[in-house]
Amino acid sequence: MNARSRSPWGHQVARVVVNAGFLLIALVTLSLAVAGGGTTPAAAAVAESSDEAKPAAKPAEGKRRPLQTLLQGANPEEHARLEAERKRLSAAAKAFGTDPTAINGYYELSYGNSTFANNNLRFNSVTADVRLPVTPNWVVRATMPYVWADLDQPRGFTTNGASDMTVRSGHRIYASPDVALFIGADVTFPTGSNDRLSTGKYTLAPGGAVAVPLPRLRSLLFTFVQDFNSVGGDPSRRDIHFMRTQAAFNTIWSERWWTLASMTYYVDWNNNNMTTMNLLGEVGHRLDNHWNVFVGSGAGVAGKDTSFGIDWQVLAGVRWVFQTPLFSNQLVEELPIEGR
Repeated sequence: MNARSRSPWGHQVARVVVNAGFLLIALVTLSLAVAGGGTTPAAAAVAESSDEAKPAAKPAEGKRRPLQTLLQGANPEEHARLEAERKRLSAAAKAFGTDPTAINGYYELSYGNSTFANNNLRFNSVTADVRLPVTPNWVVRATMPYVWADLDQPRGFTTNGASDMTVRSGHRIYASPDVALFIGADVTFPTGSNDRLSTGKYTLAPGGAVAVPLPRLRSLLFTFVQDFNSVGGDPSRRDIHFMRTQAAFNTIWSERWWTLASMTYYVDWNNNNMTTMNLLGEVGHRLDNHWNVFVGSGAGVAGKDTSFGIDWQVLAGVRWVFQTPLFSNQLVEELPIEGR
């Protein structure tokens, strides 16, 4: 078997390994978060019956499990303090609009300036985001960028106009003080003003997000994994298939200030499984109960020669956040839905 015939098998094995790795990371993160949050009702019932069957043994001094102490606290007072801090951190991130699993709404306008090392492409963009909480657990978001692009090389070009619009629909499937889980999908429409500002493809990107408060660090850890696939559009344009993983460390310094350190990792399945990693830092300030402003900068650290790799980037934006969903829980429960 020659190297060319082995290539498709190698690509498929790489996909399986990478997907399994990210699934393992998600499961470990979830298990640690749930471990810090207590037990399920079934586990509690088993523990209760076990306690009835045998007398409680007095724990030996100094024998507490380190991980349990770290997550739950060394005593009831510290446990209560950590739980309160988890709730405070989640509420602050929701008010700032930085938690991808939160069900909140906002109107956001941001500016970005980016350069790409592989082709001397530079562009400025103004992006409008509208996020609407439909119910207490369902959110819809629309993103529309306007781009000024300049390809500084022989046979280059300068153009500007609207780029492709993305619509997200997502549902928060679980939320507790210890962890929140969110699933959804992005649909991208080829709405670009011209071929240079659009992929020419309809793209579907299912994914999921996990948010874990870290009270001892005054921070939250977010992870969002999506797989992008073109599902239609111009047949003459290149098909799209890549995975994007975003991990962010959101530190809440006060009720007004936050920082966000994030990593975005790409695997381009249609380009020999090439990988890219970009880093971004952000500082934000909450002006009042609704208005937030933020600035940030970033750079590519691996795979800068790919289409996803940036040389450097700066951004700034303003975000008006609100919390009330369009339909309350009470109204949703009163809807005449069969089988409920």
